[in-house]
Amino acid sequence: MLKFYEVDGDYIKYLKEFGDNKIPNIDYKKHKKFFCGVVLKINNFSYFAPVSSYNKKTHTTFLIMDKNKKSKENKPISSLRFSFMFPCPNDCLKLKDFSKEDEKYKILLRKELHYCNINIEKVQKLANEVYRLGLNKLTQENFNICNFKVLEEKCLQYKDYRIS
Repeated sequence: MLKFYEVDGDYIKYLKEFGDNKIPNIDYKKHKKFFCGVVLKINNFSYFAPVSSYNKKTHTTFLIMDKNKKSKENKPISSLRFSFMFPCPNDCLKLKDFSKEDEKYKILLRKELHYCNINIEKVQKLANEVYRLGLNKLTQENFNICNFKVLEEKCLQYKDYRIS
């Protein structure tokens, strides 16, 4: 089952500085960026993908859809950005607390999470495909994908980094 998480700001800063500057910013005026996970488990790492208001289809994006009440058609309301997913230690994660949000935003969050969970196989399949794309330097640059191997290395080193 997928869940939404907030990630420790110090860990994000560390990844941006020492791992990959493509890691998204998490501090915004209205809401803090949050992440969906675990979208991929590989090499003993758990990966988390940013949930974004970006709603255009790309090779590295999973669109989160909602039914338009008038036309009954699905329309994109947000996305999971797999090109910017990263491994994260459990102690840097906090379950997103929907109860702290206003009612309208809470409804949106529930819709997004529900859609991700009813499509969990598609989510995990695309996360795996993007991970494979990201292992190749050429496709990494062509698709603006994080360097997952470097991020895994930095994830392992984070505990030592915090101690120093």
